[in-house]
Amino acid sequence: MNTPRRTLLRALPAAVLVGTAASVTAGCTRASERLDAESNTVPEVDLSGIERQDDLAAMVPAPIRERGELINGAALNYAPGEFVGSDGEAVGYDMDVLAAIGQVLGLSTRTESAVFAQIIPSIGSKYDVGISSFTINAERLENVSMVSYFQAGIAYAVRTGNPYDIDPADLCGKRVALQVGTYQEELSLERSDQCRDAGRPGYDMLAYVSNSDAATNVAGGKGDILMADSPVTAYAVARSRGTLEQIGDIEESALNGIVVPKDQPEFAEALRGAVQYLIDSGHLREIFAAWGNENGMIERAEVDPQP
Repeated sequence: MNTPRRTLLRALPAAVLVGTAASVTAGCTRASERLDAESNTVPEVDLSGIERQDDLAAMVPAPIRERGELINGAALNYAPGEFVGSDGEAVGYDMDVLAAIGQVLGLSTRTESAVFAQIIPSIGSKYDVGISSFTINAERLENVSMVSYFQAGIAYAVRTGNPYDIDPADLCGKRVALQVGTYQEELSLERSDQCRDAGRPGYDMLAYVSNSDAATNVAGGKGDILMADSPVTAYAVARSRGTLEQIGDIEESALNGIVVPKDQPEFAEALRGAVQYLIDSGHLREIFAAWGNENGMIERAEVDPQP
């Protein structure tokens, strides 16, 4: 099944969202309150050791070189990949990756907030690149090139010590916390039906407005297990001060890619080379480790890898 890994909210009536948000606040413990506060923490990543690579910088299209700035389009609603920080600026591991690539290519960088579905159609015109947690899939590769830099899937977390003895492979009748409108919600509905078909209780789904709310309520004991994209789960665990732990394997793992115009192969190669430099030098690992997502590291960057 070719599914979009990037998490998005569906357009829901305001009353539904307000009702869901209200249910989130009920029954939170102090542990979950700490998690909620900690989830807003933005780590500082030192990029000062990154050196410009002249051979790669020379491969950047002349208009971008002359401008001296690499413009990125991103949907800033997906922590920890890309979101709006307390100062109103774009933050997240993708923003740090963008800044690091800029240093390799001798360019400053700027991210413009965009609707996720409108980023790819605007690559090469409004935006030079799209770094916004895009999963590499066949449909996207028909229209753009993509440079791999990260790997993500579905991951699970429970309260530390797994006090409810939860097995991610058997969640029939369990309280599964997730974000409304995501692939995880769709998958949970399918699996819940499978439970009922087998004569067992379906999932007790706790759907929240945000993944942060879902994680908070698992830490507070309201939910049995968090089900989310692996970067989101890893970030929640890293920020939980020991109240959450990840369990089980990462499911449906897929590469994330930097979107670049299909008619600019030399530019794509420059970006691939920049990502590979960051991998080999250890800077990419430092970025992802700071955001609790070192497990998403890849060893080799590629242009248009097969999904």
